[in-house]
Amino acid sequence: MSEGSISHDSLAVRLTLIISRLLMGESLSISALATEFNVSTRTLRRDFNQRLIYLDIEHRDGVYRLAQSLPGHRTDADIIHFARVTHMAQFFPGLDRKLLSILLDKNEGSPYVVYHAPPKNMPTLFGGFYRITQAIMDSVTVSLNVQGIQYHHLSPYRLIYYEGDWYLIGEYNLNIQVLLLFHITDVTLNKKHFYKKRTITELTEDVEFIMSLPHFQFVRKLLFNLNKK
Repeated sequence: MSEGSISHDSLAVRLTLIISRLLMGESLSISALATEFNVSTRTLRRDFNQRLIYLDIEHRDGVYRLAQSLPGHRTDADIIHFARVTHMAQFFPGLDRKLLSILLDKNEGSPYVVYHAPPKNMPTLFGGFYRITQAIMDSVTVSLNVQGIQYHHLSPYRLIYYEGDWYLIGEYNLNIQVLLLFHITDVTLNKKHFYKKRTITELTEDVEFIMSLPHFQFVRKLLFNLNKK
């Protein structure tokens, strides 16, 4: 094989590997790639600036990645992250790109069923579910109505699905609130940011607390009545 052919093959392999990593959501360092492929940083800059110019790539301080603004683009890393933030990853012995490639590269039916009872009341597309989710992610307070009771500047921490119902866990007037999503209406986001307390965040991950959600309001009312006597 001629030197030209070898050079051409190494270029093709290098570009293929770079493209595949970019599509999987990785951020690629020029210096690290230079060491890995045994080429100069100048060569790699030519790869990104000329040979891969058709890709929507952004770079900063010698690190290249696909622009996050790319519409509709999702990677394996996004799927794995979604599984983790929704606590679905715990059902699998190992959720990684290798497993995803087996599941997503074939047209066969799913080999898994992780069954949960469907919600008794499905959240509507244009209801408060999306707005509350946005408020939790942005750490801003919300105003909402729960069966005629108005909450102004409630700090939302998590939406938890348990036994057929969605619950909003938040803080209001220095007290933890557990509100049934089905009863929540008139959700508006405020501009006021709040600091999430670690103790409340950890409480929303506690199994015993989650199991108590259907009875939270009853127990609170019972304790309140006992204290009045």
